[in-house]
Amino acid sequence: MRKYEGNWHVERQSIFPDYVFLESEDGERLAKELEQYQEFLTIFWEKDALIPVQREEEQFLQGLCGQAHHFGMSKGYIRGGRTYVTEGPLQGKERLIRRIDRHKRIASLEMPDINVMAHKGINGNFREMQVGLEIVSKS
Repeated sequence: MRKYEGNWHVERQSIFPDYVFLESEDGERLAKELEQYQEFLTIFWEKDALIPVQREEEQFLQGLCGQAHHFGMSKGYIRGGRTYVTEGPLQGKERLIRRIDRHKRIASLEMPDINVMAHKGINGNFREMQVGLEIVSKS
């Protein structure tokens, strides 16, 4: 969420701006289709730019982003210094939250070591990303 022109607006940004994900129910068929681009793919493999997503990683990402591949806005509250998320993709995943900017309605998450996320080596074995979180009350 960003506030401009006196109102709050939902802004959409890519969590993985430098990545292209290919999803297929038939991995063998996808591999065959990609064979026609073998000379380009070889270059990407040599530069360590192609990263297969493992089943556990896929499940984790789908748990956060859902079938629509969109990480929606979450809402919650803070009580006694502890964050409780009442709705949205962060519900039940409060342990991932490292910082909250209540003014900007953003939570910084520390994601576990996943091939796709750790590939760039940000923060060692973790990658930090920012997602929408509105804290409606604090006590």
